[in-house]
Amino acid sequence: MKYILPEIINNGLKESAKFFAYSYSGFIICYFILKVMFWDRLWIIALITTFLPLILFPTFLLPIIGLSIIKKRWFTIISAIACIFLISWLHFKYFSPAAINITNSQPSIKILSHNVSWSTTQSPTLIKLIQKQQPDIIFLQEIVQKHTKRTFTSLKADYPYQIGTPPVGILSKYPIVSSQILHLAGHRETQQRAIIKFNEQEVVIYNMQATGPWFKRDKILRFLKIPVYKYSRRSPEIQDLVQRVERETLPVIVAGDFNMTDETQDYYRVQKVMQDSFRKSGLGFGFTWPHGWELKLLVKRSNWRLNYPVCRIDYIWYSKHWGAKSSSVLEATESDHLPIAAELILLK
Repeated sequence: MKYILPEIINNGLKESAKFFAYSYSGFIICYFILKVMFWDRLWIIALITTFLPLILFPTFLLPIIGLSIIKKRWFTIISAIACIFLISWLHFKYFSPAAINITNSQPSIKILSHNVSWSTTQSPTLIKLIQKQQPDIIFLQEIVQKHTKRTFTSLKADYPYQIGTPPVGILSKYPIVSSQILHLAGHRETQQRAIIKFNEQEVVIYNMQATGPWFKRDKILRFLKIPVYKYSRRSPEIQDLVQRVERETLPVIVAGDFNMTDETQDYYRVQKVMQDSFRKSGLGFGFTWPHGWELKLLVKRSNWRLNYPVCRIDYIWYSKHWGAKSSSVLEATESDHLPIAAELILLK
């Protein structure tokens, strides 16, 4: 009996590994087929795409399972090839920043963007972050009155040009020539457009806050409702922004909380008219959300926090007039978003 039990456990683990290898492989194949056919038009594909890099990591286990447990040559070879493709994709997309040729005479501007998550981020924390980073322009989202009264007032000497219109705000070391409040696609989310004077050049800046996707119960049968990933309100806002940027003739910088990842169709729409500073000059995945997210939002009576962001939804974009010298994700504040920073070089 003492020999039978370990053998049963061992066989059970082997069968579980086989089941995982085959089912996971089928899942990934189906996902890519459906993505090519529908992309974001299917909510389940849009949801999976949000966490794509993490979802693909188990691919590295397949050759090991194929070689040691399944022991089928074709499976081992195919899974090994898949791993090579995955490594190549990760390297070129996330770990190969594009170098630009710059000189010391070219003017640079430092950008900081942060979704402070309403009253969650304390003013002293925000002030400390800004004083440490010393950016030239600050884009803030989800601010409240306490931020305009405390943070903005405390930083008035260093940032004399301020537009504090909760839930968004801009602080600048450079003169703000004009500003306006936007509601992209006519939605209630608030954005800002302003023109600043930088290096004797007028520059258009947008402070972005897009409508966030979330789960809502949807009736699929008369007696059955299931949670469905809803993101349709974001796309019209992104399209509105893209159309506005296309009409701009001045250098453009857009920063803020886009509530989209870099595998979404909306991301590729923006990428057609602007460059992603982190993708050009950053290193790694650049995940910014959700930091310190409380699980009790999903499960009652739970104080467990997710302190490791799993997706990137905050961006600093720029037009062809700029180049990205550096880009990074900064240390956490009390917000569930991590702040981001970039240094841009004015090319022409």
